[in-house]
Amino acid sequence: MLRSFFCLASSVLFFHSYSQQNWKEIWSLDITPATVWDIDPIHQSIVYQNQSIQKRDAKGQLMLQESFKSLGDIQKIDAQNPLKIALFSEDQQRICFLDNALALQGECTNLSDLNVSLAISMSASIQTDRIWVYDEPSSKIELITLRNNQGQLVQNVKGLLGMKSIVNIQEIDNRLFLFDEINQIAWFDQFGNFIDVATLPPNKPVYPIRDYFLVAYGKNIQTLDINSQFVSAFFSGDSLLDSDIVKMEISGDRLYIQTGEKLWCFRMT
Repeated sequence: MLRSFFCLASSVLFFHSYSQQNWKEIWSLDITPATVWDIDPIHQSIVYQNQSIQKRDAKGQLMLQESFKSLGDIQKIDAQNPLKIALFSEDQQRICFLDNALALQGECTNLSDLNVSLAISMSASIQTDRIWVYDEPSSKIELITLRNNQGQLVQNVKGLLGMKSIVNIQEIDNRLFLFDEINQIAWFDQFGNFIDVATLPPNKPVYPIRDYFLVAYGKNIQTLDINSQFVSAFFSGDSLLDSDIVKMEISGDRLYIQTGEKLWCFRMT
């Protein structure tokens, strides 16, 4: 529920004050293009690089670091539950969970044991003990309950919506978003019921907030509506960032931006 609360609060804050936002850099961290990261609801960052995972506090200071060479490469971190941080390895087709001390919680979950053929992305869910998985060969989303390995299916996603290859899925604010390779974005409610689909400018980093989208153009971010129409300027990074934006994420009043060599944290003032 924490991620839901903060996302809702952020949408209210941003779209009532977008014309007067000022951004202050809180911290930055040197990373590589292969670095994987996520932010939990209390502004702690979980960063994977060089086969180790770091946990940093809201000021960007290192709190914990653990080596996880045995897990192989990690393609995605989902930290929306800070007590059960999900690590997804597409190469090994498994999901591992860490507690708030970065200790493994039991055995990793092999997706083949859940009748998943080839998962290309996953997302944690605010629903207790559940995860979302996108199975590419069958073009299906599955909401899996881990305690009994039972799933709720949404079949033939690409055929139903006319989407191209799905590259990521993410639950944000009680909605599951699907992103394809040309920036078509579809979203579903927490039970897997289809809500809507939008087509946004291709090859641009995107982050959804309620019924709007943040879209990065170089070092700057604009707010677009569901019809891909301009709503407002959101962030100007020409004098702040070292290079173009690769990824972004919102948590409360904070904006997190990944560029080619840095992870940045900015706060609205």
